[in-house]
Amino acid sequence: MDILSTLIDKRVNAVLGINSEKPKYQLLKEHIIQEIESRIYKPGDKILSENELAEKFNISRHTVRQAIGELVVEGWLCRVQGKGTFVGRKLNEKGDKSRTIGVITTYLDDYIFPSIIRGIDGILSSKGYNIVLTCTYNQHDNERVALENLLRQNISGLIAEPTKSAIPNPNIDLYHRFEDSGIPLLFIHGAYKQLDSSFIVEDDTEAGYIAAKHLIDEGHRKIGGIFKIDDIQGHYRFSGFHKALLEAGISLSESKVLWFDTDDKHIKLSSDSGQLDFLLEQCTAVVCYNDQVSLRIIDFIRKKGLSVPEDLSIVSFDDSQLSVASEVKLTTVAHPKEVLGELAAKTIIDMISGSERHYNIKIKPELVVRSSTKNINRR
Repeated sequence: MDILSTLIDKRVNAVLGINSEKPKYQLLKEHIIQEIESRIYKPGDKILSENELAEKFNISRHTVRQAIGELVVEGWLCRVQGKGTFVGRKLNEKGDKSRTIGVITTYLDDYIFPSIIRGIDGILSSKGYNIVLTCTYNQHDNERVALENLLRQNISGLIAEPTKSAIPNPNIDLYHRFEDSGIPLLFIHGAYKQLDSSFIVEDDTEAGYIAAKHLIDEGHRKIGGIFKIDDIQGHYRFSGFHKALLEAGISLSESKVLWFDTDDKHIKLSSDSGQLDFLLEQCTAVVCYNDQVSLRIIDFIRKKGLSVPEDLSIVSFDDSQLSVASEVKLTTVAHPKEVLGELAAKTIIDMISGSERHYNIKIKPELVVRSSTKNINRR
């Protein structure tokens, strides 16, 4: 053994042992805290396993487990099942707290997302925070890369739009690492059922209800729907849509509902889609998942020599710039956009300050009536 190794062993023995009245688990705790405070280990770093620590310091695994357990409770460390034990954010809480918030969205295009991000950034920058922005393109692999990158950075909070929120998520373990590290986590647009996390959403069930109710009030009975199956918003909007039909005594056959997902949207909503033809020929009106889908339907109807709303009424969601981009102005349930972003930013700051730990916020939707719907009872 070289001289350096000998000196290290002597130092470790002095820390852990001998001639001390303190229990060995307490000495191990103090040693690990010292290494974290001296930046030998940094937040997010993986530490030695229980077996490795027991062998290194010649102590029992029970002693190691007791020390690690207390450090997890105190916030110095966090455990990730199947991965190991990692340094948490305790040091940051002592005065080295970051002023950076991670923000994950599914897309960054010119739809509603720039307005949401503008709302987030406006509030955070006014409070002295920066944002690290990334997107997943609604793919789990991209979400995992984004989360791993943010775990390596010294962020103090995370605002995330869930990826394919209606199906089981393979990245829940990484979200647990944020929670175990004491990093506040806030979802927008939806939340994973596997996590009991804070969220801010539009009330999509109510949004689906008022969309269908408007068509019913306009005299329509043959009403169809197009919804997204892999995002939870699609499920909630369908639930509200179905509730309105049931209240009006309108039965809903399976053939009047078309479900699509992120990866097959271009096939199911294409002009060659037999499914789309079959759906629309049964209906006088349709509720579409969002404004993007609605424009596809308008184009599809136009190619068949028909028009909106004379031959088909359409209600949409989001009230994006697309809702007024064509000659047919869409009746649509408005998305709060920048307001949602501002509220998310204010909420994550409250969570960081500790003034409130858990939020479940639903924003009341509003219908914007334009020219894509028609009362079929009027002559």
